[in-house]
Amino acid sequence: MDAKRSSEVMGMYLREVLGKRRFELIPDFVAQDMLDHATGMRGPEALHTHATGFCDNIPGVEIEVEDIFATENAAFGIWSWKGEPIQSMGNSSNGNPVFPRRVLSVFRLREGMLVEYEAFVDAGQVRAQISAP
Repeated sequence: MDAKRSSEVMGMYLREVLGKRRFELIPDFVAQDMLDHATGMRGPEALHTHATGFCDNIPGVEIEVEDIFATENAAFGIWSWKGEPIQSMGNSSNGNPVFPRRVLSVFRLREGMLVEYEAFVDAGQVRAQISAP
């Protein structure tokens, strides 16, 4: 496979699956043994659970893709979201709700299929949220 396929997979996930709620596309690019680090689950169902949970928590979510970088076996998507979450995505030690809106999604691919997914949120943004009164 090549970097173009890696970029296409990330773009499909961000723009189509999350942006347009086209969850039916997940089996087209997710390997049966894929590990989703956010849920600890494996396979297409893991990503389906992750994506639907995110979208269900933010009705009408809008996804803005800032950039996608890709190699033959990896893709990195920097993106943000807009919307009103039903529930926070965590709480700080002082009890403040946390809503990190800027994300780095990291995909590891094998033969053009997603085999590992991990997401990282903007630490500066989270720090500002948890230290707010």
